[in-house]
Amino acid sequence: MHPELDYHSSRSEDHQEEEQPPAHKRVKTGPVPRKPACQTCRKRKVRCDNSRPACGFCSTIGTDCVYTTRGDHENKQELGKVLDRLDTLTQTVESLQHFLTANQNARTSISQEKECDSRPPSFPVRAAEWQKDYLQIPASRCSADTVLTWPIFQGQFRESALITTLFQYSHGTVDDRSSEAWTVPDGLRFTPDEQIPALVDRFIQNVHTKNPILDLESLIRSGRHAAEVGFQWDAQSCLVLLTCALGCISQPFTVSTQGSNMESPFHKPSEQYGRDSKSSSAVLLQEGEAFFTLACRRIGLLRYSVIGAQCHFFAGVYLMYTFRPLSAWNHFYQASTFYRLRLRLIDGLDKSVYEVEQQGASVARRLEQSLYWSCFKSEVEIRVELPLPQSAIAEYEYPALFPTPPTLPDEYPENGQTGADGASPGTVPWSLDTERSNLPPRAIYNHITNLFDEQQSWYYYLTEVALRRIGNRVLNAFYREEPSTWSNIKPFISIASEFESQIDEWLANLPPAMRFYEADSNFGSARHGPTADVRESISLELSWALSNRFLEIRLWLYQPFLFFAVHRPITGMVPVPLTNDESRLVQGFVESGLNCSMRILQARCLRHRHHGIWFDLRALVTASLVFIAMARSGNLGRETIHPEGLRRHLAPTLEALTYWEEESPDIKKARGTLDDLLREFD
Repeated sequence: MHPELDYHSSRSEDHQEEEQPPAHKRVKTGPVPRKPACQTCRKRKVRCDNSRPACGFCSTIGTDCVYTTRGDHENKQELGKVLDRLDTLTQTVESLQHFLTANQNARTSISQEKECDSRPPSFPVRAAEWQKDYLQIPASRCSADTVLTWPIFQGQFRESALITTLFQYSHGTVDDRSSEAWTVPDGLRFTPDEQIPALVDRFIQNVHTKNPILDLESLIRSGRHAAEVGFQWDAQSCLVLLTCALGCISQPFTVSTQGSNMESPFHKPSEQYGRDSKSSSAVLLQEGEAFFTLACRRIGLLRYSVIGAQCHFFAGVYLMYTFRPLSAWNHFYQASTFYRLRLRLIDGLDKSVYEVEQQGASVARRLEQSLYWSCFKSEVEIRVELPLPQSAIAEYEYPALFPTPPTLPDEYPENGQTGADGASPGTVPWSLDTERSNLPPRAIYNHITNLFDEQQSWYYYLTEVALRRIGNRVLNAFYREEPSTWSNIKPFISIASEFESQIDEWLANLPPAMRFYEADSNFGSARHGPTADVRESISLELSWALSNRFLEIRLWLYQPFLFFAVHRPITGMVPVPLTNDESRLVQGFVESGLNCSMRILQARCLRHRHHGIWFDLRALVTASLVFIAMARSGNLGRETIHPEGLRRHLAPTLEALTYWEEESPDIKKARGTLDDLLREFD
């Protein structure tokens, strides 16, 4: 049984028998109607006995037992679809765990009997360790810096050759500010207070959609209050300042991608557009930096609370937008620490008392869950690229397998009714002369639904959480040891096959809107630029981001086989002989790895500033180095890329790196390194 699913037994005496290993689970063959559960059991995520008028648990604790018909609201029907799909994805996670356990046990037994003499003694066999969903992943083992240490490069580059520039300021060799930060050339530009609500709206559309960890009603009210009376020195004002900073520097996906260097799927920009885009971007960065500076003056006053963790998290997001990964890691670390202390405080309470307290606070509980997963994902993403320590959150496995999607709040009036102020639900009284306390909840809800599709945002977020779990397992399966262990590729073949099938299954279970970019090669036919609908822009960005995540995990999966293909003729080691079937599988993985690298080069050369732009550029460098390594070894098939045309093939990557290199010293060094390596093929 998955360790994170055992929390049910500790929460209820009625489920202690679940501690025993489960029997073979019935495989769902189609949509199965969900039994109606009362709201209390649904929030606690436990099985409800459906007794009427009150279920067994609610009768025991003496609380009201409320059943909600799923057909009451269209929103709740859509939520049911999310939960049904979530059940399918959860089964996939569990089946992968069971397979890995059985496969690893069998592989260990066979390898001990038949391959003891030929297998490197350091080969990892810690099955129970690398199958866990936790932060203790191997740091910086599959990054561009590690690829540069492959034997094919003959010791030209030292360890961490590219990211060294990010750490140099600590030794006084580089100016402290310019080492990893964008410098404001003409000072700060302060935006008028009346623009704050508009900036909050831009934040919701461009940033919140990828990390839905905030109570939007509270945020909108606080933003309007700040526009009316100014910023205070409290945590809510700090959060609004950070959202304004991100609202300044973020842009809709279909607008900023006009600056792409890609020939497809986006239109090729003119040189004049590139200059204008860079100039306007500098102005927006100045305004964003002003808000961020004001937020930093307040962030040191934050207490250990959920909103304190949220502030640190979005400070980290802002710093990733502006190419400051080390400073961003510090804030992500602080967010995780704040949140871990919050969990420690919960751990010190009587669990039953805490659960009863949380029954009427479903929104707060949901925000806590999603905040945990955002902190979890952000730390992992940075540790994949940089050798940095982990926070205390790495020692804690959150009991919820996935964060709980939101539901339509009961306090909002039904369609056709009037709000608290007598206004129609479709009317949004958004003038600044409205008192903060007089904003009707239904009006705020309608305003939020006009900004973005919450259901689609949560589809994306839940898939991101699930892919992070699978990605962590891939990292722990293949990157616990040095790359030299890949010279004996035989033990990795079966695990890679299962990982590949699981990733394909996840992709097949995505909603159509989330698979749009992946499946539609005519992505450029969609409207883009200022004429594009905002919802369409958000949808395209979410599908593009998920496609990138799938490509990232696939490259992690195929990189050991690419290493094997590059070094097989020159390692001097005699690998374990492969059968014909195994050889075909290895060759298939190598071809898939090259195809995956090529798609990364095509998809991530955008001039779209976002949370993951630094990771995009690092992925471009890694994929480029894979092609260079294959060309050096002579194993790059001419049907893929002719070695003499390698520079032309990598030209969009070099242009993208050149566009951003002034904002990040390691990107500038990476561009120079690729340029030098390509000279031998000119």
